[in-house]
Amino acid sequence: MIPSTGQLLMLLFLLIAPTVWAGGVPWSRLDSEERNILNMTEQQWQQLTPERQEQLQRGADRWLRLTPAERRMAKKNLQLWKKMTPEERQYIRRKFREFKRLPKERRQELKRLKQWFDNLPPERKKRILRRWRRAQDKDAFLEKGLEKVR
Repeated sequence: MIPSTGQLLMLLFLLIAPTVWAGGVPWSRLDSEERNILNMTEQQWQQLTPERQEQLQRGADRWLRLTPAERRMAKKNLQLWKKMTPEERQYIRRKFREFKRLPKERRQELKRLKQWFDNLPPERKKRILRRWRRAQDKDAFLEKGLEKVR
């Protein structure tokens, strides 16, 4: 018996459906710039979850849209992140989640504090960071800093 066109289409659908339902981003669908950025993950790409593949692709896309100055800043921030203790990283993650839930006015106030800090001379920044690392109550330390920009 020769299968009909409809039966062949159904068979084809059943063969490719698992890959469609699984989601993810096939390595071959990444453009050359994305593959260049993500080249360290090529060997494991198929083992990554679809969510992780999509996260990595979005990250590569964001990187490609950054200006050279923004890329330098991102690299510098990554170096700072690597130097942090696990406790400091956990604190930063928690504070970031809290920041996203703050009212708009409070977020703007904290952004002004960051701008103030970014404009300090490097030596002064280092002193402040050393004091922050030693501070038992990091929230109180932050509030004291906010008084400078209010």
